[in-house]
This record gives sequence, C-alpha cells and structure tokens, in this order.
Amino acid sequence: MARPTTSPRDQERPFGHDELFFSTTDRKGVISGGNDVFVRVSGHAREQLIGSAHNIIRHPDMPRAVFKLLWDYLDADRPFAGYVKNMAADGCYYWVVALVVPTRQGYLSVRFKPSGALFPIVKDLYAELLAIERSAGDEEGAWRDGMQRAVEALSAAIRAKGFANYDDFMHTMLASELTSHQASSAGRSSGDVEPAADRDGELRRTLARCAEFDSHLADLFSEVDGFLAVIKNLDGKAAFLLDLSSNIHLVSLNALIGSCRLEGDGEGFSVVTQNLAALSQEGNVTIDTMTRQLTGLTSSLRETAFGITAAKLQVEMTVFFLRELLAASRRAGDGAPAEVGTGADIGTLVESFSASTIQLAAAVPRARQLIPGLMRLQEELAGDLRKLASVRLLGKIHAAGLADEAHFRELLDRILDQLQQAGAELDVLASGIAELRQQLPSLERSASLAQGTVQGFRGWTSAAA
Repeated sequence: MARPTTSPRDQERPFGHDELFFSTTDRKGVISGGNDVFVRVSGHAREQLIGSAHNIIRHPDMPRAVFKLLWDYLDADRPFAGYVKNMAADGCYYWVVALVVPTRQGYLSVRFKPSGALFPIVKDLYAELLAIERSAGDEEGAWRDGMQRAVEALSAAIRAKGFANYDDFMHTMLASELTSHQASSAGRSSGDVEPAADRDGELRRTLARCAEFDSHLADLFSEVDGFLAVIKNLDGKAAFLLDLSSNIHLVSLNALIGSCRLEGDGEGFSVVTQNLAALSQEGNVTIDTMTRQLTGLTSSLRETAFGITAAKLQVEMTVFFLRELLAASRRAGDGAPAEVGTGADIGTLVESFSASTIQLAAAVPRARQLIPGLMRLQEELAGDLRKLASVRLLGKIHAAGLADEAHFRELLDRILDQLQQAGAELDVLASGIAELRQQLPSLERSASLAQGTVQGFRGWTSAAA
C-alpha cells in the first residue's frame, strides 16, 4: 500500500502518559497488528495501517542514522530501544520511547510517551544528526556518506555523555524512561474490567495471570536502578585497572632503562628496578585477566537489567491491551465479534515477555558464577601491589647517594602514587563485588519465580506461532 503524501505540521499529536501502544510487523516491516491507541494516535484507519509499511508513520525529522542503528540491532536478532519522532496522518508529530524486539513472525514495537531526563538531550542531538545528513545531499552515494557521518557523530555524542556505547545508553535510557512513565501514570485505574460476555473468560484469566506476573517483575524492576549503579561503578574500575597497568609498567620501564646506565654503587638499584619491571609485568597479567572477566560480568549484568526492563514493559503492554479489549467488549455487548488478529497479537506480546524472562532467568546464575573468580583475582592483584610497594621502598634505599638520586626517587614516588590510588580503587571494587554478590541470589530467586509464572501462558505463545 502506498504511503499517503502528507506535509509535516509543527503541532504535537496528543496522547496520555498512562497510555501504551504497540504494533507488529513481518520481517519486511509491513504492519500486521496493533492496539486501538496506536490506531488513534497515528490518525490512520486500522484498514489503512494493516498491510502498510511501518514507515507510513515515519517523520522526516528523524535521522536516517537512528534507523540504521535500529536495523543493525534487529538484523543481529537483538532488541533495540530508542527515541523516535513519528508523524500522524494529519502531519502532526508525536515522540515515543520505542522498544523493538524480534519475534518469530517479524517484529514487535512497544511505545509510550517519553518524560525522562535524557529526552531533551536526544532531541537536540537528533537535530544535529539531521543537519549532518542533509548537508551531504540526496544523491545515492552522498546520502549514504552523510548517514555514516551521522552514525559516527551519534556514537561520539553518546560517549561524551559518559556512556560506553549505544548498548550502555539504551539500557540506562529504557530503565529511566519506564521509571518516569510509571511515576507519570501513577494513580490511573488498574482494576479489572468486568466484561458482559462469558466468551471473555479466557481474556480475564490471562489478565489475572499477567497481573501476577507483573508483580514478580515489579520486584525485579525495583532493583534495576541500584543494579545499574553497581554495574557503572564496576565499569569504571575496569577502565582504572587498565590505566594502572599501563602507568606502573611505564614508570618501572623508565626506572629500568635509567638503571642500565649505572655502574658500581648502582648495581643494587639495577637489581631492584629489574624486580620492579618483573612484578609490574606479573601485575599486568593479573589486571588483563581481571578486566576481561570484569567486562564480561558487567556486560552480562547490563543485559540482565535490560531484560528485566524489557519484560516489565512488555507485560505492562499486555495488561493494557487486555483491559482495552475487555472494555471494548463491555461497550459492544454480548454480540460483539472478536477482532481479527487479536489472539495473534496477544500471543506475540506474551511470547515476547516470556522470551525476555527466560533469558534473564538464565543470565543471572551465569553472572553469579563469575564472582568467586573475580574475588580471587582482586586478592591476587592486591598481593601484587603489596610486593610492588615493598620493592619500591627497597629502591628508595638503594637510590640514596646515586648521581641521579632525585630522578629515581621521583620515579619511585610516582609508583607510590599509583599504588595508593590502586589500593583505594581496589577497596571500592571489592565493596562493589561484595554488594553484587549479596544482590544476585535475591535477583535469581525472583527471576526464577517469574520464569515459573511464564509456564501458564503456553496457550497464547502457541497462538503466536
């Protein structure tokens, strides 16, 4: 179906902070389903939406770079979250937070109104990216070059804001936005709608199971902010350890090179610098192993936190949709026919939050298994640093009276500065690992409980097949 030509208007399409909407597509992005809020906000008739490419709601202010990023994630069979500016049938715009996940049939996009602290920053950034793309022109090679430069600018801007990469940004953003969404929509009616027809019994039973499941996920989601803070702290320690490794090795190497020119009285100092270099190399091996394990742990934990957030949003969307259907049923009365595709839409939603839950339930124990090894490495590194401190002190003694005593003392004092910083950072690292160790068993129990609840939705997941 061809997209209607509409000129954008500088007017916002209204919808509530308490509203959620979704759409489903096939693998080519052709719309196959969605809820009433999606239809209303888009301004298109349902018949016009179904069978149309999803870009029927694309706004020209959206940078191509963001959609390239989205498709890179989806082509890798990974979920994507981001801010999107859409255009309704009347040309009005509406901003959403979008979580897009692959499904067996295609893709599911769950959306809600943004209200978090990152939103204004990203709006300004998108305007900059769009300017980069438009400056390149619309010719085939030119616009591709402009899009690539915008992708690079997006990555640079994300790093400048303190995020390691887009993964880090979207994990933090989605959790922040969902927290803000829940605060903005607090007090909305959450009671079950009593339907007029007995045929709605399965919907009511599914709604009750979803509400129970949502309560399990609420316990998990309440821990996500603290969880992400611990992860961020551990990420910082990995970067510090890499810098420490490089700095101590460089200073030890300079001391060794300088000592090679010494003769006679400098022989003892030469032996000390050789020991310093050897110990720094041993420490480097420990640090390299530790940073790789720490990076693996934080990556796994960040994916776990994202899985919790995604599952929470998806089950909230399912609850919202079921209430929407029950309310429509009550308004229409006993004779109302079931909407075409409703069962498949429910199945797709259930399948999505079930998959997210199963993945996070498996990820938590894997993360927990990494912690004992990290604690051993932390203790090993602390031992290496103590040895370096002892050799450094011995070096100051042997440097006394040498022609370059002041220079060598300065080098050794720089090692002391590094060791003192390292000691403080390792204490914080040990504390972070210990805190994580305390958090994970509770997280694992809650994830396991949520996974058990998922088993009650098997009928709907088969409907989505």
